[in-house]
Amino acid sequence: WFNRPEPGQAAEEPANPTTLPDELRHDLARRYRPCLVLFPESAEFGPPYRTGENANLVGADYHPRGVEIFLDHARLRLGRTQWLPDMPETTDPAVIRASLGQPGEVDGSLETPWLHGGNPIKIVRHLFPFARQFRPHWAIPVPKADCGCSVAVWERYLHLVAADEAMLPAARRYPQTLYARVLEGRELPEIGADHPLADAVALQYWWFLFYNDAWNRHQGDWEGITLFLRPGPDGYAPLGAAYASHDLGRWRRWRDVGKVDDDGIEDDTGTHPVVYVGRGSHASYFDYNEHGYHPAMSRSLRVPFLGDYKIPSQFILETRNATDWVADAQSSLGTGVAVLAERVPVMPPEAMLRDIAALRTDDCWWWLAYRGLWGAPEFLPFFGGSGPRGPKWQGVKWSNPFRWVMRDCIADDLPYWLEMFASWAGGEVEGRE
Repeated sequence: WFNRPEPGQAAEEPANPTTLPDELRHDLARRYRPCLVLFPESAEFGPPYRTGENANLVGADYHPRGVEIFLDHARLRLGRTQWLPDMPETTDPAVIRASLGQPGEVDGSLETPWLHGGNPIKIVRHLFPFARQFRPHWAIPVPKADCGCSVAVWERYLHLVAADEAMLPAARRYPQTLYARVLEGRELPEIGADHPLADAVALQYWWFLFYNDAWNRHQGDWEGITLFLRPGPDGYAPLGAAYASHDLGRWRRWRDVGKVDDDGIEDDTGTHPVVYVGRGSHASYFDYNEHGYHPAMSRSLRVPFLGDYKIPSQFILETRNATDWVADAQSSLGTGVAVLAERVPVMPPEAMLRDIAALRTDDCWWWLAYRGLWGAPEFLPFFGGSGPRGPKWQGVKWSNPFRWVMRDCIADDLPYWLEMFASWAGGEVEGRE
């Protein structure tokens, strides 16, 4: 039971059919799409990583864009033995698609080439990042040294975005994009039609960012949140939300989630949850915090016959280098912007998503079947991190969001714990704050 299967190694059990009409699935995805609060895509204030006195107010960051911006400019590497450092060539997306299912796909990666202009000194400094000195907790990865890759990627990215936005709207390939997944509980084989969660809906939003430029750095970044809905007299209504933050998640009841209306104005009756995105790391938070957030990590524990569990921990570094700064888009302070994306493609039902052969042939969603890394792997452990795997290969967060929120997420604030303890005791908890 110590051996864990590789992504996609074991065939998934076929999904049950959904009862949600396609029109309703698209309506829910658009109605509840989140409003992301980020730092702007500004050449003046970038690249994203900064630790100055005004780090909580001024800065820039990557915005969520369609995966085409990465697929069009990446190089496919099949397997870890095919090591081609800093080569300028890219791989045509059609070739990437044709490689799906080939040996070495799981160990492969899509990489942004030519980061250091072929300079061997910069390449070595990238692979062995000892230059930046600070005192981290032992479990926190050390960031890249000043090899220039952050600036190189940032400048290239801004060039791609500017060139795309100069085109007519109908011809643009890289608009701000959120990918929606509408999952009805009954679609999952382990839930089925007779389970209490059969009619519940996990409404997931995934977004892709070109680069993770924080205290840990890597090419490519997948982030997202999950809303949980139940049917009622007036249709489906949200019960709560879970925001992914590094390798943990935090949840809140829907009434405690900040929301905006269709015009982006704060409104408790709005339908768009507000997500404060950590600059560079892109972790998701419920509130603005002028002091920033310390990254939340976890440690995995495997219990025989019971499964995997995560023990949440809060590792606090001794410098500001590992702080997740979030922007404030509601006041005149700082450079925060609110993004309510108009492009929200809706993934097909679970039956299609579990049929890998069919998914690989789908012209819109074939990239979900890719099992490798979206970004280069790290050369040595704890030196900045590898690119992530795609949404479908991110474990229980994808395979069963209902289980994910119950096992891998923690309440966002102390009052939730007090209420839970009170319910266990069958009475009120008094005199505690």
